[in-house]
Amino acid sequence: MKSYSILVNTCDSFEDCWEPFFRLWSLYWPDCPARVYLNTEYKTYSGPEKNVVSLRSCAGRTIPGRGRATWSECLKWALEAMETDTVLYMQEDYFLTAPVDGGAVERYAEQMRAHPEIPCIQLTPEGIPAREPSRYEGLFTSDPDYPWYACCQGSLWRREALLSLLRKEESAWKFECFGSRRAKYSRMEFLTVDPSLFSREGYQIIPYIFTGIIHGKWYGPAASPWIFPGGVFLIRRKSPLAPRESGMPPGTGRRGAAGWSSGP
Repeated sequence: MKSYSILVNTCDSFEDCWEPFFRLWSLYWPDCPARVYLNTEYKTYSGPEKNVVSLRSCAGRTIPGRGRATWSECLKWALEAMETDTVLYMQEDYFLTAPVDGGAVERYAEQMRAHPEIPCIQLTPEGIPAREPSRYEGLFTSDPDYPWYACCQGSLWRREALLSLLRKEESAWKFECFGSRRAKYSRMEFLTVDPSLFSREGYQIIPYIFTGIIHGKWYGPAASPWIFPGGVFLIRRKSPLAPRESGMPPGTGRRGAAGWSSGP
């Protein structure tokens, strides 16, 4: 049985991200052992990466009101379709920048499998601040008072734990805000990898741009030509992308779910 599967959360209006995302994925994690699920709404990914399942989470569903499912609804439907209890959460604008330490991902996924009480392990230096060493080898407890305790950066999640925090009316921004409070009040103990092992500038388990799009526009390194072995690949195919409905105040671009809104 596979110890984890991978969910790349997206929406159909951001399909221009899919090709560069998976080209970089194939380059920097060519031996990825896990099944990759792309959480589309209705569309299907048709690029060269073969180990990708397009979930089409909204297809065949009756969606009342404005006719578009919320971010939390789409994420719930995606998680319910997953084949493993442990899920590596990513987003379509988390473009890889260097080789992934797949062995480390596997080790932490095995720790979650061995310890079903662990709800979440943050794998990046952009996640939740570490607090103190935990009872688990190589892992620290996270600060439950951090405002974005339920963080949408790259993490291994216990599927049922993440499902328990979702509320169907919430955008990603609201999920990070109010889901963090629910996690704290539920006394969920989120963990993070020993912070001495990695940093923004040095070693990272999954090196990626921590957000490539804000308010429908390419942001930071993703807004420039991307150079990698074999030539130059221009990530920015359209500028701006069709924006998601805004669920954040103008001018904000927080690192956790920057660019997400009430749509998936």
